Amino acid sequence: MFESVTPLKRETLQAQVYRRLCALILEGEIAPGESVTVASIATALDVSPMPVREAISRLTALGALTVVSGRSIGVPRLNAEDLADLRRVRLEVESIAVRWAFEHVDEDFLKALEAILVSMEAAERAGRVRDFIHANYDFHFSVYRQAHSPTMLEIISNIWLRINPQFHLLYRHGHYRLSNRQHRQLFECFATRDAAGAVDALRADIDSAYEVILSTLTEESF
Repeated sequence: MFESVTPLKRETLQAQVYRRLCALILEGEIAPGESVTVASIATALDVSPMPVREAISRLTALGALTVVSGRSIGVPRLNAEDLADLRRVRLEVESIAVRWAFEHVDEDFLKALEAILVSMEAAERAGRVRDFIHANYDFHFSVYRQAHSPTMLEIISNIWLRINPQFHLLYRHGHYRLSNRQHRQLFECFATRDAAGAVDALRADIDSAYEVILSTLTEESF
């Protein structure tokens, strides 16, 4: 009667590996042009290659990872059409999440959000790219979690699995400083309960990042 125990444990391990790989992508640990192997991930997570392959298969289906060559896995390069589509969806979905977040704003949320913003500003000044990308993820998702919608959060998370690694490309154009000004504006709008202003700040952040990434992809094509 205990035959079902092993599959349950195996599924739990698969889910844990998948969540950890998602976290690595969302925290900026895999940049465009970099590659990793199944073996290196399995060693780092202290698991067998099987759950790693299954997690990579799921992420490949989402467009978050791709096979680079042989056994190497990396972040897929976006083309202009992909980037434009992600921008359109982000503008709509993330704007809704910001509006919904205003229904649950409190002082604890504002204090936590400002602390993340301060860490982003410090990372930008020090040129710590991965720290900035990680804090940027924390900042945005602190807002999106405040919408109190697991379904919305899952949708946005799947979008960010594709777009977040591309934020590495913003550093070479000095975009992080502009991004922080937009984040600071977004925070101030939350503090003053200005929902329309917060949406405008978010949309400006999405649009400006899109323009820089698009420009970088165009430069690399020549």
